Amino acid sequence: MANVDDPKNETSSWSIFNWKNKAEMEGPSDVQKPRMRSTQEILTKYKYDGDAAAAAAHAKEKLMERKEKLERMVQESAELESESENFATLAQQITKSMENKRWWNWRA
Repeated sequence: MANVDDPKNETSSWSIFNWKNKAEMEGPSDVQKPRMRSTQEILTKYKYDGDAAAAAAHAKEKLMERKEKLERMVQESAELESESENFATLAQQITKSMENKRWWNWRA
């Protein structure tokens, strides 16, 4: 007879299923963890060997690119806003014109 206080062996299909999904979701285990890099490694990667002027020029170039992208986004969003207002106006006009027509006489 089983005692209620005995710990159960919890190897149900539910727990096995969850562990399989967890392993699948986490992906391969060969992913490298972040590590501290030396100043020299960073400078070598980004090719700024102590040249502050080159780093500043690069940062300015990136800033200008971001500015251009933002300006394009603002312009595109303004165009979308205008188009959506035109669409809403057209939809209201169609709705208003269709309210006065009967379904059996809709070609008139």
